[in-house]
Amino acid sequence: MGLLLDRRRMNAASEVFNLTSQSVDNNLAQYDDNEAVCYHESGHAVSAIILKVRFDLVSVIRSDEYQTDGRVAFGDHPCDWRLVNGSSIDHALNYCIFLMAGMAAQLRWQGNEADLKACGCNDRDALDTACVFIAAKNSIAARADSREVKLIKAWAWREACLMMANPRAWRAVCSLARYLYTSEQGTATESEVAKVVAAEKAGYKPTRGIAGITRVTTVAVTSP
Repeated sequence: MGLLLDRRRMNAASEVFNLTSQSVDNNLAQYDDNEAVCYHESGHAVSAIILKVRFDLVSVIRSDEYQTDGRVAFGDHPCDWRLVNGSSIDHALNYCIFLMAGMAAQLRWQGNEADLKACGCNDRDALDTACVFIAAKNSIAARADSREVKLIKAWAWREACLMMANPRAWRAVCSLARYLYTSEQGTATESEVAKVVAAEKAGYKPTRGIAGITRVTTVAVTSP
């Protein structure tokens, strides 16, 4: 029953793009912050393998240089605006889902105690940039506050939530998160993550193309 309720929550979350702080009372929170980071970063890494977004490694070690508690490092692989500006539309859209997958994984794990505003500010900033580039590549309104850009952002959140609702993808996230949490290194390479995803036979096929995004994103959209 618990898993079914989790999937229902993720399906409900996919219909609303409202990434605001839920004002968690830290004195009452029952979740380990380090474990939360493991699930967040595992969501990114597993989605990257499924969506064929290349990366170097995933880490749950705090980085003062990047001011993050964990991150997916791209190494020599293109990321952010370089990936969006120099790739196909489908690949660029996959990158947007990847950016939202960390928050979606944390939401599924923590439920109403997930503070999405606090845990994904860098992800949302990168999503803003990516969506403007994608809109510009399609010769549509490319302002950050335009409805077209908001539709792409809402779609990326929807697809990330639906991916985390997929049982096989979620098992892969849980398996990787447990590994990162118990590992002394606190890291996993792209090939190691790929083995976890393959073991669970995890997969997900997002809606394709700008026309498809407009068709499936029919709810009112709000800025993150």
